[in-house]
Amino acid sequence: MKYTLTIQEAEENTIYLPPDISLSGQTMAAFGSMSTACCFVSSPVLDKHIVITNDVAKRLQIPFSADIHLFLTEDTVHLGPLIGIFTAGFTKSPLRPVGKRSFFFAKLLSQEKKVGGFAFVFGAHHIHWEKGTITGYFYTENGWVQHEVPFPTVIYNRLPNRRIENDETFQAIKETLKKEYGIPLFNENFFNKWEIYRLLEKHPLSRPYLPNTSFYPTIKTADQFLKRYGEAYLKPANGSLGLGIYHLLKKNTKYECRFRDEHGTNRSQTFPTLSSLWENVFSQKKLDSYIIQQGIRLMEVNGRKFDFRVHTNKNEEGVWQVSAIAAKIAEKRSVTTHINNGGIVKTIEEIFPDRSTRNHIIRQLHDTALTLSRCLEEQLQMNIGEIGFDLGIDQQYRIWMFEANSKPGRCIFKHPKLKRYDELTAMLSLAYAVYLSKKIIDEPEALFT
Repeated sequence: MKYTLTIQEAEENTIYLPPDISLSGQTMAAFGSMSTACCFVSSPVLDKHIVITNDVAKRLQIPFSADIHLFLTEDTVHLGPLIGIFTAGFTKSPLRPVGKRSFFFAKLLSQEKKVGGFAFVFGAHHIHWEKGTITGYFYTENGWVQHEVPFPTVIYNRLPNRRIENDETFQAIKETLKKEYGIPLFNENFFNKWEIYRLLEKHPLSRPYLPNTSFYPTIKTADQFLKRYGEAYLKPANGSLGLGIYHLLKKNTKYECRFRDEHGTNRSQTFPTLSSLWENVFSQKKLDSYIIQQGIRLMEVNGRKFDFRVHTNKNEEGVWQVSAIAAKIAEKRSVTTHINNGGIVKTIEEIFPDRSTRNHIIRQLHDTALTLSRCLEEQLQMNIGEIGFDLGIDQQYRIWMFEANSKPGRCIFKHPKLKRYDELTAMLSLAYAVYLSKKIIDEPEALFT
């Protein structure tokens, strides 16, 4: 249940609570990592409102009045939660403190009123280790405002790319916050394609959705894949945005390689033998961080193949739900359906105008994405609040999973009919943070054992 927290200009060391909150000897109030002793008074005139006097608010470093949740432990009333969103790429601009991603974070933080709690964005240089506080960016009616607050109850990892994610400084910060301060992080790392494949391959419920995949491709494995499937994809295990992908096809006695060059142009080269293809395309390329994956003959519309981006999120009860489905149609002869490779986004209704067919496809995608989400969480044994799946349906209506993304892109939400799902996925990310906050307060040992 949400309550409206109001800060009262008084020095009474008191928090006034509505009568539906029944205390049993609590003498402490907490906000994030900060706590203080104070008096609690039950007020019959308060209805879903909590009033905190200014002196207590200052000690707890509560920045302003807001809609919040309240959690009770044996001796403490926890207000909040305080949700930190960890990222990088800050600028000196007060209007765009996170550069071009400021708009994304503004939309995300704008959902906190629906969810309840305090959410803020921060970077490594905003942490004051000696004081146990963070000077974070809050998004308010007046735009971006900085406030110094305690360490948060939970952290949503939104570091922007793998290079920064793997930087020793950021790795150390995450480990310190998690292990020394006991703060749970969710979506802690980018997924590695090969590691995800190996984990899902172990689970009987997810295994049927996986294309045959092998690590560190050689000409021998490429030959085996092409003889068996007629086509194969070479992908960087840590790649994103469809970059560095090669599509190999065996056409009668010839071999074709499709790729997108450094200038962003879709290219195709044909060779008389696989050996000549391999020598010309891959002899100077390190493939020790690549995977090779079975090619799938995807469904097509107007001669163009398409696949699906399916977002799943955990909600305020910690339960997986499908939050968005969209189709991505590839540019002709493009290696992938990625938008930056010339792909376009369509709604399911635009692809499948027949209601019966559409409902069947939606149900299949829905059930598959939820199954994969549960299997992945079970195998990873870590806190995950959001996953973006790239799913395909072949010409025999079988579903395949090509990729799982722990920090899915937002390109599909540029479609005017999908904008509301952009808000939904943002809202659910904060809702899961509230769920995780309650869990760490109620059962701290459950998240770190």
